[in-house]
Amino acid sequence: MPSLRPPPCSIFASCGVCNRMEWTEPDQLAAKVRWVESLLQRDVDQATPSPRSLGYRARIALKTDEQGRLGYHRPRSHEWLAVPECAIARPELNQALDALPTLPGIPTVSLRTDGHRVVLAASLRRRRARRPDKRAVERASQVLGALDLSATSLSGVALDGRPVGGDCTLRLSVGGIEHHLGPESFFQVNLEANELLVERVVQQVLARSPQTVLDLYSGAGNLSFPIAKQGVDVVQVEVEGSSVSDARSTAKRLGIPVTIQARDVGRLEAGEIFFDVVILDPPRAGAPGVLEELLLTRPRALVYVSCNPETLARDLGPARSQGYAIRHLEVFDMFPQTSHVETLCVLERA
Repeated sequence: MPSLRPPPCSIFASCGVCNRMEWTEPDQLAAKVRWVESLLQRDVDQATPSPRSLGYRARIALKTDEQGRLGYHRPRSHEWLAVPECAIARPELNQALDALPTLPGIPTVSLRTDGHRVVLAASLRRRRARRPDKRAVERASQVLGALDLSATSLSGVALDGRPVGGDCTLRLSVGGIEHHLGPESFFQVNLEANELLVERVVQQVLARSPQTVLDLYSGAGNLSFPIAKQGVDVVQVEVEGSSVSDARSTAKRLGIPVTIQARDVGRLEAGEIFFDVVILDPPRAGAPGVLEELLLTRPRALVYVSCNPETLARDLGPARSQGYAIRHLEVFDMFPQTSHVETLCVLERA
């Protein structure tokens, strides 16, 4: 039986460079709906297209070659390919990319935007080396410090999370909350689609009239700050340091009463936190073992946001076997022109 999973990115020449579009956006979204339905064995209630089919991506990660030229690595390889322009990147990122000079000695460069400002976040960190060589840091700082911010359309430049020049803070307004995010904090790549996702999550959670909401993998508070703003008690749990710091700053700046715990979600034990509705927004690997622990407390509802339907289907197994049923299933085309899809799944006790 052929796979129902959508084909790999239909407009990329396997490297991230847009060449051609083989499927229309409605066809892409329909294929993703069929894929989610086949995995979860349930019809999708709503399929929400992206407001932008091209020029939507607010973060791009680039690699440099030996001369410091910016490009992409071909998927699952270290083959470097030049990228003069990226069709799915927002226009302000392409404008900065076109103006940037070579960046020798800096292996990884991310361009990030809130729709207005553009921040270049460079990194020398490697998986096997905790700290980069001191001289390499000095050379990279010199290269980045020499950038003309106005000429490159950059508002700020950072190296391994530390500002080198300009203003490195992005300001994203989502669900009535203005988030101030540092150069290493996670945010969704599709700003407009994320606004729609947050709106729907808030609707689904508030419809359950919760007393306390537990937000796991909470990041900088993207999904649950608008809920806390409505007067609902919220406990956020996130392990990533910069996101936790930004979330705490946002809560203090806006006067939002929320409890933020900096810890590994995978070590959460039943009974540690009181809640009746839980939000989960894990990375692509999903949340293996986490739902089993949550189910011991018999929450009223589970609101699971997933960027990987395969790990979502795996994780929901224990909940469905314990009498929880999917009450709402929606897909958001967060990543047009790729095979990826964002899924919102709400489960309640039957």
